[in-house]
Amino acid sequence: MNETAAADGIAVTLSVAGGRVAEVAITARPASGVGRYAKGKPADEVARALPRIFGLCAMAQGAAVSAAIAAARGVALAPQQIAAQVGTVAAERLLELLRGTATVLAGPDLGGTAPALRALSAAVRSFDAMAPGDSAAPEAVLVEIERSLDALGLYAQCFDDAASYQRWAASDAPLAQLLRPLLANDAGFGALALDALSAADDPAIADELAQAGAAFAARPTLAGRLPETGALSRTRTHPLLVSRPATLHSRLLARLIEARQTPALLRGLAEGADSSELITATPLAPGIGFAAVECARGRLHHWIALDGHERIARLEILAPTEWNFHPEGPLARALVGAPAKDDADRRRIEHLIAAFDPCVGLAVQFAELADA
Repeated sequence: MNETAAADGIAVTLSVAGGRVAEVAITARPASGVGRYAKGKPADEVARALPRIFGLCAMAQGAAVSAAIAAARGVALAPQQIAAQVGTVAAERLLELLRGTATVLAGPDLGGTAPALRALSAAVRSFDAMAPGDSAAPEAVLVEIERSLDALGLYAQCFDDAASYQRWAASDAPLAQLLRPLLANDAGFGALALDALSAADDPAIADELAQAGAAFAARPTLAGRLPETGALSRTRTHPLLVSRPATLHSRLLARLIEARQTPALLRGLAEGADSSELITATPLAPGIGFAAVECARGRLHHWIALDGHERIARLEILAPTEWNFHPEGPLARALVGAPAKDDADRRRIEHLIAAFDPCVGLAVQFAELADA
């Protein structure tokens, strides 16, 4: 993880003194340029293009821009279109959560999880390709998704309560085996009081994007708050997580819990359950719309203004990475004071950074303060 960050990536530099992290510096990634690309283009053209522009969470980006455009027009999306969008977002989130978690635990080779993740990826692609309103196909695809989860060892009820979890953690399930060494080393590593970004923050975020635009999106803050977003923020009331601090263990467990919940979520969506926990859209004024989508890495926001010719006058995007990798945000707070005496400590630090799962390239460097 110490390679040079990609051109659009993030660099995390940790200054070490006395065997502990004394300072954390997180670089800002360059602006994506999507707002400049979109300006002046027909809104529907931009909605079609965005999923092709973004390599990660493409369906979430497409759903966010479509919902924001509809809100700017003052219209509601058709129920079938909403159902299709929330289904693809949830399925994409499932794959990203598990692939990212396996990478944290096993490295790029994914340990023994690669075959099951390939099967899961194929099932998710099938889900994405289904026609809106197809009520028979989802169940067949959901069966394939559950088979993949079973192959990873995420069987039904494994996270229902503490006893079920303890049995799972001691089992030979592939993901349990990968998680066990981490827990044996330090289950409380990276402990932090959780300040969760939520839907209640959306009005303030919409106001900030309207007023400050890209400057706010690059370094967001809410009245001095620098909240965390992602799977742990969404599952914080789960019985296995509600009394735990926000640690490396908690963040990885939250990802697995949310992944295991996804088939039930998808079935509920197919049966007409409320989709607002995944996608919300709000008309702010004539020609101005705002949308939020809960994707794998956290809550994604789009703010859009249309001109009088159905073209994009302004598009602002606030990605989850900007919250979690803010220079003074949750990752930085969790890292300050962390032990960094040896290679084992530094691997745990790299695991914690990866558990925040940035949507761009990442480089991690350690520097002794005496050498600075």
